[in-house]
Amino acid sequence: MKKAATIEEIVKNVIKKMSGGSRPGKEEIEKMWGEAAGEAATKHSRPVSLKRSVLVVNVDGSSWLYELTTKKRDIIKKLGLGSPGRSIKDIRFRIGEVK
Repeated sequence: MKKAATIEEIVKNVIKKMSGGSRPGKEEIEKMWGEAAGEAATKHSRPVSLKRSVLVVNVDGSSWLYELTTKKRDIIKKLGLGSPGRSIKDIRFRIGEVK
């Protein structure tokens, strides 16, 4: 006999299907960022949110803000590879706290 699904499970499944899949978690986003941006940039930046295909990344200084802005297209391409349904269309860099 199959166990009946709870209302919570049903609602989660409906929302997941409507949104086109699951959203990547914080750890997954940080891992993707590290692979796409590189080790040096990872030490000076941190992704803080992903909303509507826009990744917001804090950087620890204006030099890294400039550096990453110049590499933005390449990073977006790397972030999109192997992630169907999770395409990042833009990255917004801002100076902020990086831990």
